[in-house]
Amino acid sequence: MTPIIYIKLLNEGTDVYRPVSAFHIQDQIYELGGADIYDSDDEVWEFLPGTFVLVEERVMEGEIASVAITKAP
Repeated sequence: MTPIIYIKLLNEGTDVYRPVSAFHIQDQIYELGGADIYDSDDEVWEFLPGTFVLVEERVMEGEIASVAITKAP
């Protein structure tokens, strides 16, 4: 099963997240997919497809979700 990472959308006026497929690298580090769904004219993602990100689990809408919090070192 392909991991899903939630990416914050910028300039939305409220907290909004986009689910994006990702590739697990190690520990809490993932490489974001999503090049096939990314549209810079429609949304501004906090992290672009291909970015290596550090992920933490958060409760979103009553369920645990993996959320990208920063670029991986």
